[in-house]
Amino acid sequence: MAYNRSYNPDELPRSQHRPSTDRYHSGSSERLSPRLPPGPTDRYGGMSPPPTAAANRPAAHNLPPSASRPPPSPGPRDGGADPTLLPLFRAVDKDSTGQLSEKELSAALVNGDWTAFDPQTVRMMIRMFDSDRSGTIGFEEFCGLWSFLASWRTLFDRFDTDKSGNISLDEFTNALIAFRYRLSERFVGILFRTYDKRNEGVMSFDLFVQACISLKRMTDVFKKYDEDRDGYITLSFEDFLTEILRQMK
Repeated sequence: MAYNRSYNPDELPRSQHRPSTDRYHSGSSERLSPRLPPGPTDRYGGMSPPPTAAANRPAAHNLPPSASRPPPSPGPRDGGADPTLLPLFRAVDKDSTGQLSEKELSAALVNGDWTAFDPQTVRMMIRMFDSDRSGTIGFEEFCGLWSFLASWRTLFDRFDTDKSGNISLDEFTNALIAFRYRLSERFVGILFRTYDKRNEGVMSFDLFVQACISLKRMTDVFKKYDEDRDGYITLSFEDFLTEILRQMK
């Protein structure tokens, strides 16, 4: 099946679960109550590739199992300024410049147990929402970032089934299944341990977000080279290195 060609590379993965009417908090002093976006209408796998691509496919015995194929990408979402966030923005804008530095943004982003966000997650948020490439976050950019994280918080609370405030390996596996990633148990374990940066055997909210967004970006890189959408690509060494360096920015 063809991929959805209209998507935001850093968009929130859509869960196949229906939205809940429960209210969740953001993990900070502000309470947020976002709704989950609607689930995707298409599924990856289960259909033959387009006829034009069939002739160029590798022999069947050389193809990876269908379980390794990436899921479809979600569609874009709209955002906007939220005046109710202005007091919070001003409170963390210590130098009153109207822009939040990495240090100031870190003060606004905390986990449910009030621990600070991992610095890499903070930098990831700045890269994603710094639309004018100033290296800082303005108020409208902050509103978009906050809404994005609120949606992630809703998902995090849903998959944190034991309400521990962290995501275990089993809970992380269930989250990836809900996002319709079809990955081996071995790879999910490697991914989990990579982002369990505190070596606690669990993921806090910020690391859960970082892991899922990183996986989404890597999936999109693969899709770019998977021209016939068969879950199999050929990549030169320099192309591979180029994509790795881009992910490190």
